[in-house]
Amino acid sequence: MTALGASIIVPEAIAAMSEIASQWVEMDDLQRAASTVVARLTGGEAGFITACCASGITMAIAGTMTGTNLLAIERLPDDTEGLKSEVIVQLGHIVNYGAPIDQSIRLAGASTVPAGTVSVTQDYHVREAIRDRTAAGLYVVAHHTVQYGMLSLEEFCEICHARGVPVIVDAASEYDLRGFLARGADIVVYSGHKFLSGPT
Repeated sequence: MTALGASIIVPEAIAAMSEIASQWVEMDDLQRAASTVVARLTGGEAGFITACCASGITMAIAGTMTGTNLLAIERLPDDTEGLKSEVIVQLGHIVNYGAPIDQSIRLAGASTVPAGTVSVTQDYHVREAIRDRTAAGLYVVAHHTVQYGMLSLEEFCEICHARGVPVIVDAASEYDLRGFLARGADIVVYSGHKFLSGPT
């Protein structure tokens, strides 16, 4: 869908864009209001609007690396000294959706640690990939991924959480706004301009 411009924009979104386009907007206030809506729709603690799912993945990974350390945030992506900066991904989930998913990881200043093989990931593959520098685990839900032989989201989360590693879910084209958090994900990234037919 990305190559097709993601989606058409529904009339309701066009009307809302037209209404706000002639007004000044305080972006922090807009993000706070959007966060409340996203939290209500997803059952999450909060939400954040980004330019696209790929940038959301990068920002989520950066957040797992820095937490609330403002100096560390300013230094990304070039300076990751002292930060956890490795992201575990099942090898069958390292896909290309117009850009390789590991590019979103690298843009945060992190590196990808593949777990398993292209066709099979066992629990020990992920368990042994977790090290002191592991910032997050990334789980991809997409038709692009290998659809067999991979760990389920619940299994992936259980292994990561046992070592204190947060799990980010790339749910770019998914419609289920509540299920991934309920199944154990810590952060879920959606593409609103795909399934919500909003602006890109």
